[in-house]
Amino acid sequence: MAQGFKPAKPKKAAASPKSNSRTKTGPKRGPRVIAPRKAAAVRTAKTKQKQTASITARIEQEMVGRASKGGPLTIMKKAADGDADDKKKNLNKK
Repeated sequence: MAQGFKPAKPKKAAASPKSNSRTKTGPKRGPRVIAPRKAAAVRTAKTKQKQTASITARIEQEMVGRASKGGPLTIMKKAADGDADDKKKNLNKK
């Protein structure tokens, strides 16, 4: 055999479409930032995370309360007032 000669390998069959469908689509889960290492940065990141969680929880509780009352499900006050006025006008027309 000559030096450097390699016999051709048999080619594999093409991949089936099932293997392509297993790949996930959409955004990745989990944190999108690199965790801080310095003590001060860790503390600020932790407090920011707690604040964000508390704000989100408060908004969710507020929305649950509004949904149970049957009121408008908007966070912005002006939009909520406008929706309520529109509903009253529509009820008066009928």
